[in-house]
Amino acid sequence: MFYWKIGKSIRNLKRLRQILLVFAKYGFRDIIDRLPIKIPYKIKKLLVKGSRAENLRKAIEELGPTFIKFGQLLSVRADIFPQDFIHELSILQDEVVSLPFETIKKVIEEELNSPIDKLFSSFDRKPIASASLAQVHTAITKEGSRVVVKVQRPNIKSIIDTDISIMELLAGWIEKEIRETREYELLFKVKEIGKNLRSELNFTNEGKAVDRFRTNFSNDESILIPKVYWNLCTSKVLTLQHVEGIKITDIDTLESVGLSRNDLAERGVDFIFKQIFVHGYFHADPHPGNILVTKDGKIALLDFGLTGSLDEELVESLSRLLISVVNKDVNQVMNIFTELGVVSEDMDMRELKYDLREFVERYYGVRLARIEVRSIADDALEIFRKYRMKFPRDLILLAKALSTVEGIAYQLDPKFDIIEHIKPYVKQLIERRYDPKRLLKVATELLTAYTILFRNLPDNLTQILRKLRKGKLKVEFEHKGLENIISQIERSTNRLSFSLIITALIIGSSLIIQTKRGLLLFGFPVLGIVGFVIAGTLGIFLIITMLRSRNI
Repeated sequence: MFYWKIGKSIRNLKRLRQILLVFAKYGFRDIIDRLPIKIPYKIKKLLVKGSRAENLRKAIEELGPTFIKFGQLLSVRADIFPQDFIHELSILQDEVVSLPFETIKKVIEEELNSPIDKLFSSFDRKPIASASLAQVHTAITKEGSRVVVKVQRPNIKSIIDTDISIMELLAGWIEKEIRETREYELLFKVKEIGKNLRSELNFTNEGKAVDRFRTNFSNDESILIPKVYWNLCTSKVLTLQHVEGIKITDIDTLESVGLSRNDLAERGVDFIFKQIFVHGYFHADPHPGNILVTKDGKIALLDFGLTGSLDEELVESLSRLLISVVNKDVNQVMNIFTELGVVSEDMDMRELKYDLREFVERYYGVRLARIEVRSIADDALEIFRKYRMKFPRDLILLAKALSTVEGIAYQLDPKFDIIEHIKPYVKQLIERRYDPKRLLKVATELLTAYTILFRNLPDNLTQILRKLRKGKLKVEFEHKGLENIISQIERSTNRLSFSLIITALIIGSSLIIQTKRGLLLFGFPVLGIVGFVIAGTLGIFLIITMLRSRNI
């Protein structure tokens, strides 16, 4: 028995059909044909000339804004996809036709409750950027400050909400019908990325991120973080200080204005390392387009839509992990992985230990100048993918950010040694772990926790014994590995019910035919003929469904 869980309107059904059609066109029909929904479609021309990764990227681009943003967010998840997919997703183009100025003007005036000429002394009608979620214009405030205004596209939220609900539906179907995909937890990841995307639609969140970076680096004269003009901001409009500068990888222009490439490499890496190891809050997408250098040598950061954070517990785990790797203590690495919740019970622990030992040996004793962060990250992520480890999102973003920064540093100075440069920060991280004040704080917290535990222990034991004496003590068990059996039983029950309905129609129609009463057609009751036709149609449908599922 098949049923639709497909949103609120016919438009959602049309969009679902369009999505399936596009993916089928780019060579993913092997997956679509295994879904529990059959939508008739004709493909005029299969577009499967490139690799599977390339075709996925092309399909995403054709499906529009939501899928492009999803692809861009997935491009930093090297724990999910192999490198060929990551490469294709990272080159997704988020450029669309710009909206008319009148449309943008209407959004601004509705959001800020005032005519645009009363908000700005001048406003450039031509956008400097036009992406799937927003359009960016330059303007000058009434106070004479030059700003950039990011304006959300009208109705983009409803479009994204529709697409996300369909993606969640498809992910759920794929997990249910294609057994080998369940270990990827597609539905969970789609929901996670959908949550991030919805958060990105609220420009207030980005404004808060900018302010947080501005506060963290308020005492650093060599760093420029744009100012947020909160009086000109809403959830759909973000107004920031306009920053003019040179792209950090534009080597020729940087040299022409007398800026040192080596100095920029050092300060740029320091800037990122301070975000990570000092403040625990970092820009997760520091690609060259988001980093500018002003003519007076300041490093400016742009586009704060994607950020990562490291709480004290995560920093603690990271420092212990670094110490364990340096000491070649694979058992301790395994213990930390267990604490982080990335090791599942069904993993082959012996094989995992072997791979980790091989990973540590690969880099142990190698001169620091010969080690690349990207190489370490790629090798580590290969192990994570192999064993389907569920690492915290922020650690994956951290690995991606470090790899990107390393690439920029090498472009500026091919002799730059990022590993040597990171050593003081790692040393600080380790020293912080053994800082007496921190140890005292941890000891106090533990003492408090154990005090509360032992204080409540008598009452808790009394309650357990009372329930045990009255026979009211409940123990819950979680069954694992039974999902397939339940799914098969449900499917068999549905087919049995379907068959009983068909049987009832045949028997009922046969009895009606025997009466030869009522409206007749060719000497037989019309109602009986209709019953046979319906029963035959349903029977054919059931046979086709069973043949397609290859499970008769």
